[in-house]
Amino acid sequence: MNIVILHRIPFAKIRYDLAVDHGRHVVRYLSSTGTTDGLPAGAGRRVLTTPTADVDALAAQHADWLGTADRLIARSEYDLLPAAHLRARFGIPGDLPADIAPLRDKWLMRTRAADAGIPQPAFWSVADFRRDPPATGTYLIKPRLEASSTGIETGDARQILDRLAGRGAASDVFVEEFVPGEIWHLDGYLRRGAVRTVTSSVYVGDCLNFAHGSPLGSAQTPDEPGALALLRRTLPVLGQRDGAFHFELIRASDGRFLFLETASRVGGAGVAETFELRTGVNLYQLDLAHQLFGDIEEPSMRPSAHWYGWFVFPAHHRAQGTSVDFDPDRFAGRLVSYVHNDRPAARAGEISYAAAATPLSGVVRGTARELRDTLAEICTQTAVLEPA
Repeated sequence: MNIVILHRIPFAKIRYDLAVDHGRHVVRYLSSTGTTDGLPAGAGRRVLTTPTADVDALAAQHADWLGTADRLIARSEYDLLPAAHLRARFGIPGDLPADIAPLRDKWLMRTRAADAGIPQPAFWSVADFRRDPPATGTYLIKPRLEASSTGIETGDARQILDRLAGRGAASDVFVEEFVPGEIWHLDGYLRRGAVRTVTSSVYVGDCLNFAHGSPLGSAQTPDEPGALALLRRTLPVLGQRDGAFHFELIRASDGRFLFLETASRVGGAGVAETFELRTGVNLYQLDLAHQLFGDIEEPSMRPSAHWYGWFVFPAHHRAQGTSVDFDPDRFAGRLVSYVHNDRPAARAGEISYAAAATPLSGVVRGTARELRDTLAEICTQTAVLEPA
């Protein structure tokens, strides 16, 4: 096969070379990372000079590769929809815009879920919120096509209206009710419409506060029937039948689970690593197998006696960089691995969970209860150093 890969996820995490024989197939990389360092020797490689969202430019600049491609692989959230449009344009097999849009466009995702009666926080178009704003409560402005909590703003109804004032029709965002509670994520994969393997986790902190500069953790936790039922009810409504999922929901104060959003890819930060430690299954490799070959040979589960969690400290919120004072010996027996960077490669304003882009990230283990305590200790008691 001729395989073109939109390369954004760190190669050491996703390991395309384990999923596809680079000697048997023609493999070419279009890199949006600014470099082709670390890619397999002998593979075709180009550094993209335009964002992947500019589909017309990509199609024109790389028609020689795309026009002969048998597969176009894109597993970053930001590249899913551009790749779908490129497949449609060049007749490449795989997910097309109609397949990806309900799993990428949050407005379409939420309206389809609402039409099916899926429980979720209330939400409004900008026009409807302006026409009849609620009198009380807290709300969020949510971009339809962003990820990692980029661009989310919070406030009461008046504050939200003020922030929407300069947006015109603002068809690129919508407004959502803020519901307090625990935010969970379910990660795993589907095969032929059936959820085959799943882990449940609860955030310590939240992604929105990470976007604004606070550390984030995630602890695996026992499955809850209500959460699994919501997962199995929602994904068919959105059209996903195969591949990896990263499904986010909130457990409200009354115990109900409400759907927030989902993604048809492997979750970021330490999701893949902790999933494999818990289950023995490499989620990236299963996901790539589906993308490449249309099906997967399911591996044997090797469940661990331990539960796992991950943590990450941000660096994108400060133009001058961030460092932390971390003592790994303090967490002996609980700390599985960690990466401590004095000079993280984060770009100011560009949210990243990648280990190389953050001052500190790692994986911990313990019982489900111990994990939350360990992560809370790391996130609240690790000193963030002021720039000199």
